[in-house]
Amino acid sequence: MNAGYAQHLEWVEKRRAQLEEKLATLFSVPAVLTLEIGCGHGHWLADFAVSFPEKQCLGVDLIGDRIERAQKKVERAGATNARFVRGEAFEVLDLMPSHVRLNEVFILFPDPWPKKRHWKNRLFSVKFLSELAKRCASGVRCHFRTDHGPYFDWAEQVIAEQDVWEPEGNFEWPFERETVFQNRADSYQSLVVVKR
Repeated sequence: MNAGYAQHLEWVEKRRAQLEEKLATLFSVPAVLTLEIGCGHGHWLADFAVSFPEKQCLGVDLIGDRIERAQKKVERAGATNARFVRGEAFEVLDLMPSHVRLNEVFILFPDPWPKKRHWKNRLFSVKFLSELAKRCASGVRCHFRTDHGPYFDWAEQVIAEQDVWEPEGNFEWPFERETVFQNRADSYQSLVVVKR
């Protein structure tokens, strides 16, 4: 193993340990969460938390500046039921304390990775749904919205390729608040899947 790769593995291990500690601190007691993956600057989740003060909310994003801005938004709104962490979705799901469960999940306008060689980076995948299911009881809903038609088609194909989640035919979107990306989109498509 070369020194650069060893250094990278050490960095990943340190980052994972910090994320695990952060999640353990935020959720030191059993919790049932509304999770938004790719929360951006927190516009949507901050408004959701204010509208549903009885729900505990967690926003996840890869970019630290977004997390800082999101946290400021909920503080200004006086919402004490929303928290944000910087992290990658799979790692957050893996490192959450075992007493944390998910009650609902939102993935709003994720990066569509439009080039075929990048499709492996798309969040909405069979692997993701499998990992997500480990944190969800039967009946939990995952809400997905995109303005990229081919990604929506991909998501429908992903659902057909697995048997843990099933599409919900007639659904009402539970909370509307225009996101930055939704505001820029000419149109968008939504789907909801339910854990079996």
